[in-house]
Amino acid sequence: MAKVTDFISVLSGLRGVDGYLLAQGRGQILSHNLTDSASYMIWAHALIQRCASLSSALNNESLRGASFQQNGRFIHLFPIRQYQLVVLQSAENANVELSQQIEALIQETVERG
Repeated sequence: MAKVTDFISVLSGLRGVDGYLLAQGRGQILSHNLTDSASYMIWAHALIQRCASLSSALNNESLRGASFQQNGRFIHLFPIRQYQLVVLQSAENANVELSQQIEALIQETVERG
């Protein structure tokens, strides 16, 4: 992956990103702006693995990302090779394209780096 700082800089500049967490492997946190990052990492790792298994079983495709809404906030999860990305978005911020913008950023970063 390209420099983590470059990726995070672009990610943070996307309209609607209220919080993020980028981790490697089984939970080594590389970068975040969350006050409770460790608690997010515990369930995000497990959920990404389960969603990836389900996507593979149902669609015979790799998981590109998953999004859901909880407590007035959208939570976007993305596997990126050996990395895991969690992005939080306030439900009041109506950037309906945020998930697609993040996917495009990931694709560009992976192809370039």
